[in-house]
Amino acid sequence: MNKLFACLALAFVAPIFGSLYAQDEGPAPDQYEPPPPVGMDVDYLAPAKQKLSIGFRVLSGPKVRFSGSGIIPSGVNPSPDPTGIRRYNDGFIDPDARTDATTGAALPADGRTNTWSYTNATQVDATNNGVDMHTYSGTINGTNGGRGRASSGTGFELTFERDFGWHLGRIQFDIIGGLGMNKISYSRTTSVAGMMTTLTDVYNTYDPILDGNGDPVPDGNGNTTYNSTPNTTTTTAPYSGPSSATSSTGATVNNTTLLGLQPVSDTAAAPQPTLVSEKWNINGAYFTLRGGAEMIVPITEKFSASMSGGPALVYVGTTFSVDQTITPPTGSPITSTVSDQYSTVLPAYFADANIDYSFTDTTDVYLGAVFQSTTGYNQAIHEPNGNYTDRIDFGNQEGVRGGISFKF
Repeated sequence: MNKLFACLALAFVAPIFGSLYAQDEGPAPDQYEPPPPVGMDVDYLAPAKQKLSIGFRVLSGPKVRFSGSGIIPSGVNPSPDPTGIRRYNDGFIDPDARTDATTGAALPADGRTNTWSYTNATQVDATNNGVDMHTYSGTINGTNGGRGRASSGTGFELTFERDFGWHLGRIQFDIIGGLGMNKISYSRTTSVAGMMTTLTDVYNTYDPILDGNGDPVPDGNGNTTYNSTPNTTTTTAPYSGPSSATSSTGATVNNTTLLGLQPVSDTAAAPQPTLVSEKWNINGAYFTLRGGAEMIVPITEKFSASMSGGPALVYVGTTFSVDQTITPPTGSPITSTVSDQYSTVLPAYFADANIDYSFTDTTDVYLGAVFQSTTGYNQAIHEPNGNYTDRIDFGNQEGVRGGISFKF
């Protein structure tokens, strides 16, 4: 570029100085001949020796095999924390939030609370005059192996070529190097056999005492009075207290059903068969560093064919995760996720075949087929909630490539 700029500058400036010289010295003699241009050496006129290609690279995805099993904990805490909060898969119990209607101060503790909830009408326990709260957990039977093929998608590539002047007739031989990147993506959801364990805590409920109009009966301080013995709650599910309603006189009154702060019984049922939804996810990317030789065969003035090949190194990194989900009879589905991250370097080799078209002396476009063979690796998850393994086997991959090249 510097030589070209110097030549252009010289070509532009020389006539100016020549004209000034002619004005000062008079016309040049007829036998005078200007010297040849300075700086126009042989390197300027020589063909380009390097080529940089930028384009896309699409490869078939690697094969995937997997197996394993795990457990699905409830994810809640039915035992009270230091503040008295209990959590179930189909409800919760918080500390009492009742206040005195006259002073606004917290009412004395009576072993009950107006702040609680449940989600399903089947939790109403008429036999025990209360509400059943549940925690659910699950396990997966067996290792449930499977297999598939991951998606590789469209990646990018950079390729550099160097012409050292090696020819055999019209055939040219270059040295090349390249870097490419492709993604790995695999997802599979299936249902497998498992067992679900149910723990049940029963809590007594205490309804407000109502007058003839159906309004809660207040005490001397205007506070709602409640039955002293347990009642089956008449609240429809889903339910969350505290709640309020408007009385027949237009006043806002507390009509919350109270719940005992301690369960009156707790039972653990024998595990029952259930279906567990397993979702396998493998996501990542791999970089391919290539090096080798290229053979270029001219076809016409604009078209040429090329073939290249050589060794390669593949750096791959993936995140392997499994979502394990059970759907209990009450409450929302419960999911446990286990995962692992892994990276490694794998040996490989490649071969490419292309058709090139020259737009100009310095710009080509190319389109071709690619082949790449790579080994594989194992990845494993070892967590308290699951032990899973997978095998990612690249093997022989085929695809296409294309892009634009710049010669310099």
